[in-house]
Amino acid sequence: MMRYPGRSSMTILNIIPAGPDRTLETYDFFLETKEPNESEVESIRYLDEVLQAEDIAIVESVQKGMSTAAFDSGCIVNDPDGSGMSEHAVHHFHGLVLDAYKLAAQ
Repeated sequence: MMRYPGRSSMTILNIIPAGPDRTLETYDFFLETKEPNESEVESIRYLDEVLQAEDIAIVESVQKGMSTAAFDSGCIVNDPDGSGMSEHAVHHFHGLVLDAYKLAAQ
C-alpha cells in the first residue's frame, strides 16, 4: 500500500507470482473523487513511467542472476553512495516486520 502527499488517496499494489520467472502486478487507486486531479495524475504517471521501470529492471536483473549457480538466496540492493538505485525502504520495512514478529513472539 502506498500513500502520497495531497488529497486523501491510497494505492494498493498486488504482486502475484505467475511462474518461476514471471510476476503479475496490478494497481488499485482509491481517490477522493472518481477522476484524479492534476497532482494525482502526475503521481500515477511517475509511478508507472519511472518507479515501475526502475523496479522491473532491478527485479529482472536479480532474477537473471539468481538463475546462475553463484546464488542460492536473494539479497537487498544497497547503494551507500545514494544513487537512488537501492532498496533502503524495502530493507527498513522488512526490519519493522521482523521487529513486530519478535515482539509478538515474546
